[in-house]
Amino acid sequence: MNKQSMDNLFLQEKPTLALMAVWAHKRTYASVVTKEINSTFAHTTKILSKMEEMGLVKFTVDGRIKYVELTEYGIEAVEALQQLIHALKDTLPSAYLKAVEADENVVKHALNEESEKILGKIRELRTKIDKSYTELVKSKASDEAIKRKLGPFSREVALVGTMIENSEEPIHDDVLIAYDETADAFNSIIKRN
Repeated sequence: MNKQSMDNLFLQEKPTLALMAVWAHKRTYASVVTKEINSTFAHTTKILSKMEEMGLVKFTVDGRIKYVELTEYGIEAVEALQQLIHALKDTLPSAYLKAVEADENVVKHALNEESEKILGKIRELRTKIDKSYTELVKSKASDEAIKRKLGPFSREVALVGTMIENSEEPIHDDVLIAYDETADAFNSIIKRN
């Protein structure tokens, strides 16, 4: 697909939200994406087909179920979109911000005390990592300097993981997802730099 086709795809709200929805769910169905982006099934499958042509997503069939998930290229595209969204935060529609900040809004049910405590740690850690990374990028720090300055956060990520493993109370699934997304985002920053 040529560059203009790709520009046309990602300068539209629904395709961007669709890609972010697939990223958020890791492996999902087109019907779930349809609901997430408030679209028709036909429009969603058309978007996902274009993304498959571009190598951003792949479909797999397990029995009668057809799943959609991101390719490595798709993950890189999401990371770039997240950086763009973060940079343009004050000028973007709320739907974009909702997709990026889903981990902060995902838990709407009552959590047990341990889950609330761990979710607070996850949010605090994510904020510190995002703030540090943004400042380093703005100051045009070298890749090596970014890696060196962010490296100590790996201990904090591991400590939260240990809190989850050692918890005597069951940890809510949404908290586990928020932890996994934070750890994955941190690891992708460290590996990239």
